[in-house]
Amino acid sequence: MQILIAIISLLGTYSLTPLVSYKTDQASSTMRISGTSTLHDWEVEAQSFKGSMEVDVFKDSLHIEELKLTVPVLNLKSGKKAMDKNMYKALKTEEHANIQYVFTRLVKIKTVQSGKMELLTEGKLTVAGKTQILQVPLTTTIKEKGIEFKGTKELSMSQFEVEPPSFMFGTVTTGNAITIDFTINFN
Repeated sequence: MQILIAIISLLGTYSLTPLVSYKTDQASSTMRISGTSTLHDWEVEAQSFKGSMEVDVFKDSLHIEELKLTVPVLNLKSGKKAMDKNMYKALKTEEHANIQYVFTRLVKIKTVQSGKMELLTEGKLTVAGKTQILQVPLTTTIKEKGIEFKGTKELSMSQFEVEPPSFMFGTVTTGNAITIDFTINFN
């Protein structure tokens, strides 16, 4: 009998709900990549991307079992065709059509208020065929029908062996540093 009571009390500390599967809600999600050049600052927007997540949601916490995000490189748009063409070439789009992120582990979680947490996650980001393990801080909000992740991550093109694009016969070059800002909703 004591064993049964111990098992029941142990189970009481965990969620008895199964993992919930979510997909990205493109309509309410955004992703922007920005940087500098010798001419002006620049920004590109991911016109579309898709992702999936399996997660256990607890009262003031969560457990991410799996999270994947794929951004087709050709869906990154600056509004300037010449810039996009140079970007696609630098990202080796013909050989590597997608940028991919795969979550590997939750490093730290801090509950800010009910339904809102600050996470430090770790995952594998693959750009132009080169994979790096990165830690990404996220602000997470549990919503009625899903989960929202907001974050900013600074990277360098050289981390992924990407040559910063140049144009106008090399007179204009982009800086090595980039910043990714995103709000991704999973429903």
